Amino acid sequence: MKLPLCPWIAASICLLLASAPAAQAFQKDAAPWKECGECHTLTVGEAQKIFGGTVDNVAAVLPGPFPGIWEIDVEKAGKTYPVYLDYSGSYIFNGQIIRVRDRQNLTSRRYTDLNRIDVSTIPLADAIVLGNPGAKYKVIVFDDPDCPWCRKLHGEIKQIVARDSDVAFFIRVYSRNNNPASVKKALSIVCGKKDAAKLLDDAFSGKKLPAPGCQTKTVEETTAIAKRLGIQGTPAIVLPDGRLISGYMPADKLLGLIRPEK
Repeated sequence: MKLPLCPWIAASICLLLASAPAAQAFQKDAAPWKECGECHTLTVGEAQKIFGGTVDNVAAVLPGPFPGIWEIDVEKAGKTYPVYLDYSGSYIFNGQIIRVRDRQNLTSRRYTDLNRIDVSTIPLADAIVLGNPGAKYKVIVFDDPDCPWCRKLHGEIKQIVARDSDVAFFIRVYSRNNNPASVKKALSIVCGKKDAAKLLDDAFSGKKLPAPGCQTKTVEETTAIAKRLGIQGTPAIVLPDGRLISGYMPADKLLGLIRPEK
């Protein structure tokens, strides 16, 4: 997932730099070598003063992903973002930090960890289930029947279910853009009840679906849930631990996130 830059930080960097306190970047006296954290410290309160009113709150100050910087977890408009401050207190970094050796986007991964979803707030009674409903690992997927990446992910989901009986997927269908044609397809699928999984397959295969055969608010409810969770695209995957992953992912990589011990 690509984490968007925070425009409110960019707009206030000049103000912050004007008021940021200086700090010693090097060890002053001859002495045994010390870890960075022994010489450089920053409290949550000090970080809050640096950011001032540009954020709602500073949640935490942690060592950064590489020497010489802190990670500052800041809260703004209901979300928590990792941003970075150098040890001199002179520079704020608002962007993606990617580790070269394995191409891991450390900023995106941290953002995902900080903004976990309470999975118990997502109803599953009307979801389409692929796999054993009683499986230990329950993954929730938000799909649009007209979404090509949802179709591609659906094939990977089937592979995972065939390989691992401890994983099940609970799929909620809706129209991300509230497109009338997609809404009608979603209604046809959820009205299929026991045939809903087959109808979802048919939708992804481009087959014509029957007209909706019931009156239901399930699709509307899914749309409202997606909006509440801040889901902006499909497919969207909610892992058992609450991490929200956006977009297509191959089976092996997705299973590694669901069951890292494997």
